Amino acid sequence: MSDEAYGNHLNQLFEDIRAGKTTEKQKPKIIARTPDDVSKILTNERIRLLQVIREKKPESISELARLLNRSQSNVSNDVNYLEGIGLLEFEEKKDPVLHKKPVVNYDAVRITVDLSC
Repeated sequence: MSDEAYGNHLNQLFEDIRAGKTTEKQKPKIIARTPDDVSKILTNERIRLLQVIREKKPESISELARLLNRSQSNVSNDVNYLEGIGLLEFEEKKDPVLHKKPVVNYDAVRITVDLSC
């Protein structure tokens, strides 16, 4: 897959998730062409972020940033990226004044490597 096709794939994935076109039955698929692509998507900090959300259940991005001892802007960027590719979601709040609560409702991320040429 060319760089352009790969970029188009990721852009389409973001659009489908934002438009609500993915369902529980049809989980988002992220195509990674190389191990480097996987490591760019799932950095150590992003994996740690997902683990902390799953285990500590922070009520907001600012609380998550404190738990991770990272800047709120960097955590916000990672959270928005991970939401965009379908690896986390935000809990709907009845009170719009309350901040967005990140949620991770799974225990593992499955990576499949296609070895066919």
